[in-house]
Amino acid sequence: MGVQLLLQSAALPLLAVLLSWRWPRWQWLFAALAMLGVAQWLEPYAWPAKAWQWLPALLLPALFGLQANHRIEWGGYAVLTLLLGGVATGSLLSTAPEAALLVLPAILAYGVLRALGDTPEGLGFALAFLWLALVIGIDGSLLIAQLSGALAALAGLAALRALVSGPVSSAGFAAALAMMQLLAWQYVEVPLKVLLPTWILVALDLLLRNQPVWRRWAVLIVVGAAGIGVSLWAVWPTESLY
Repeated sequence: MGVQLLLQSAALPLLAVLLSWRWPRWQWLFAALAMLGVAQWLEPYAWPAKAWQWLPALLLPALFGLQANHRIEWGGYAVLTLLLGGVATGSLLSTAPEAALLVLPAILAYGVLRALGDTPEGLGFALAFLWLALVIGIDGSLLIAQLSGALAALAGLAALRALVSGPVSSAGFAAALAMMQLLAWQYVEVPLKVLLPTWILVALDLLLRNQPVWRRWAVLIVVGAAGIGVSLWAVWPTESLY
């Protein structure tokens, strides 16, 4: 069971990272296809009918990063993210109209990250997805937890690749992080006070981008571990859910 979960979550992200190493221009297309493969592995579908099934598409707006003009890039990212986020959350709007607003921090984060030069490896996103995967898994949804785990593997492997080949773009994970928070909040009922602090890791990664790698990674791992510990304590069930 453990080996199967690992393969489902990490095999395709690893392939995506290897392909993006050879063709870095198409990093986000490979990432989206990898997440689509993971989603199909977990629950096959022909066309997205549930909110979580739109998750792979929310990696595609980062293809606007190919634009040299930052205003065009950010504008295109914002429009496509809002469009995809609106479609993905459409089924939630009747019961939770504020759901679509949770995508807005991702657009802001993308713009800030790209304007300030992104983060060298994107470890903050990898730890944020791992944080969500553990919290969601404990709180009651293995499927959504595995999706977050796959994103953690994708971002984590990309961060390791960056140590070898140089900085990589990580801002494109912003919409996927917001979507994972939305899914956890709406379907698993994880409180926002547990979900939103994951953005601290992304902000901290950006603030420390000029620090030595060992120092930046050490601070992020310590802060991430502390955040995960506090969050797990907050959602730990009194009885087993499985």
